[in-house]
Amino acid sequence: MTSEHRVGSFWRSLTEQERVALTAEGTVRRFVKGTVLINFAASDRWAAVLHQGRVRVIGSDGVRVIAMRSAGDIVGEQALLDRKARSATVLADTNVQALLLEPTAWERVFQRHPRILRVLCGVVSERLREADRSLAEQTDDAFTKVVLHLLRVAEKSSSSGARAVSVNIGSQEELGKLLAVSRESVVRALQRLRTEGVVLTRRGVVTIRDLGALRGEVRGNESGR
Repeated sequence: MTSEHRVGSFWRSLTEQERVALTAEGTVRRFVKGTVLINFAASDRWAAVLHQGRVRVIGSDGVRVIAMRSAGDIVGEQALLDRKARSATVLADTNVQALLLEPTAWERVFQRHPRILRVLCGVVSERLREADRSLAEQTDDAFTKVVLHLLRVAEKSSSSGARAVSVNIGSQEELGKLLAVSRESVVRALQRLRTEGVVLTRRGVVTIRDLGALRGEVRGNESGR
C-alpha cells in the first residue's frame, strides 16, 4: 500500500493479509490516458482495484460524468456482484495502473477471506448513499455544487475530528464536467472560497482549511438566495 491510495478507499479498508491475497489472485494491468477500461452494456464481469491514476465513470448516455475514482478505489464491482451487463463506461482520465481480478478469482478470495466481501458490500452501499445525497442536493447554483462536492469528498477522506483536509479535484475542467457546470463557474467558486479564507488551492488540489467554515458556506449561500 502506498500513500497514493485514498484514505477510506476499498484498498485502505483491507488488512495486509487481505491485500496480499487479492494481489496473489490478480493481474496488474496498465491503461494509458484515454483508454476505455469498461464499456457500457458489456457482458464481462471482472473488477479491479486502482493502484495509480484516476478514472472517469460515464453514464449510459456516454456524456454525463457520474463519478471520478482514484487510487484505492474499486471499479467494475456492480457487474461482479449482480452478474448483469455493465451499467456505465469507465475511462482512464490519466495513465492508470490497476489490479484486475476475474469473477472466479474474486470468488476464491471471498471464500478464503469473507471479510473482503463485507468491505465490498460496504463500498456499494456507500455509493448508493452518495447517489441518493446527490439527488437530494440537486441545485442549479454552481457555487453550491462545488462546495457540496468538496464537502462530500473531504468528509469521506478525512479522519474523525480533522478540521483541515486536502482534496484531489483533478483539473477545473474535469470538476466542471463532473458537476455539470462550466469551468469558469468552478474558477469563480474556488476564487470566492480562497478570498474568504476557507480554502487554499494548488494544481489539482484544494486544501480545505476548516470543514466547519465550508459547511457554513452552503448555509450562507442558501439563506442569501
